[in-house]
Amino acid sequence: MSTAMLHTEHCNVQRESTGTKQHQHARSHMQRSRTLSKHCWLSHSFTCIRRQSTHQTKHPRQADRWVCSSSAATLDRELPQSKQPGLVLSPGPNGTWDESAIGNPVVRCYLGDNEQRWYMWYSGNNTAGRPIDAVTPSSGSTGVATSSNGVDWERLPSAPSASPSATAAQDQNKKDQKLAPQGKGCVMEPGQDWWTFDTCHMAVSDVQILSNNAVATGVGVYWMFYAGGSFEEVLTPQGIPGLQPHTTVEGLRMRPGLAMSQDGLNWARIEGEHHTGALLDVGDEGDWDALFTANPQVVAAGPGDMRMYYHSYDAQMQRFVVGWASSPDGFKWTKQGPIFDGGTDPDVFDALGVAACHVVKDVDTKQFVMWYEAVAQDGARSIGVAVSSNGISGWKRRDRAVLSGSSSPDAWDSGCVGTPCPVSMAGGAWRLYYSGRKSSKDGPWSGIGMALTDDADDEFEGIKVSFKRGRQA
Repeated sequence: MSTAMLHTEHCNVQRESTGTKQHQHARSHMQRSRTLSKHCWLSHSFTCIRRQSTHQTKHPRQADRWVCSSSAATLDRELPQSKQPGLVLSPGPNGTWDESAIGNPVVRCYLGDNEQRWYMWYSGNNTAGRPIDAVTPSSGSTGVATSSNGVDWERLPSAPSASPSATAAQDQNKKDQKLAPQGKGCVMEPGQDWWTFDTCHMAVSDVQILSNNAVATGVGVYWMFYAGGSFEEVLTPQGIPGLQPHTTVEGLRMRPGLAMSQDGLNWARIEGEHHTGALLDVGDEGDWDALFTANPQVVAAGPGDMRMYYHSYDAQMQRFVVGWASSPDGFKWTKQGPIFDGGTDPDVFDALGVAACHVVKDVDTKQFVMWYEAVAQDGARSIGVAVSSNGISGWKRRDRAVLSGSSSPDAWDSGCVGTPCPVSMAGGAWRLYYSGRKSSKDGPWSGIGMALTDDADDEFEGIKVSFKRGRQA
């Protein structure tokens, strides 16, 4: 680790305790991974590895040094060739919880004294032919895999607490009887309480590592932001590729949620202020986000300045749009409105708007960089990039995709790519983890891939944007 300097940012936030029935219910779940005490203080420890430096500073949590998606990492080893270019994780075997779909990667890297450990949270399901796949292709449950190099991934054993019971004793009984989901990797399933927003499906979209002084061990706490949908039947609007208009679809009314964990495996839902337990509600009728609020991804821009980026489908404009919400603490969120919807020319790669996005602050240029799933007029998905000086307004988009479906017709991702998760590397390079599938218009994600910036000089606003799948020997 002599080639990197750790740089930490701290943001103190406070959760006001409440005596409502909903928050008491949330606290009862949290007791399984140690309860947050009243008025506890949480300190954001977003660890960056600053490029081209040889000085390493001390970190307040040496056992919890993480390279987040918004950070840079220096790797020591060459990456092995994938059997299929770019492919790093495939659906599970027949009979497992993620046999039909897999996607939505969220990748983090842990740097120890003598090793590198990578973690990937992802979404998957075992139900083929769902109408909701047109909007959220791999949503179902959440899994986790680990790696020593970010390429060769192995699913961890499924957690017995993936589907939480009403009491900790019942959860322990599940553990004793080994009642875990079928197959490896599953760590969180849809909610079991009938009134919650995520009873039909859920999809992880962000994981943050935060230190919590109220936890007796003093180690970091994992925050998972995800979108969930209930079994409420929703009338589909005109214009969504893959969905027949004016039909009813279960799971389309998605809302953002929060879960916490001490180990990244056993999660406890934290109820938001909405009566369904969600952090935010959908918009009122006629609003741009009245249909759903999906793929929440959070950036800590400064003390008391947390920003959630999410997307929806504007039924009036008939296009996908990204908006944002603000929060002083990560629990109470206030919508701030739409900020970006791609290009306007009908022939461009993002003519139908912008779906799942991932925003990071670039270490070198200090710009906010949005890597986003672009939706073309015919429904094809690709990955685009836009930059902003403040992360809110003035977004400048590149006029063509940085990654599209593979040109090889037999490739696993020859149809579409989407749900980007960027990892900033040494020397201004990027790794881009993404979902892929053979279908060009709809259907489930069929794998998770990785692309890396090459040696080409192609840049956009100081950001390298020339990608190749996998790594050349």
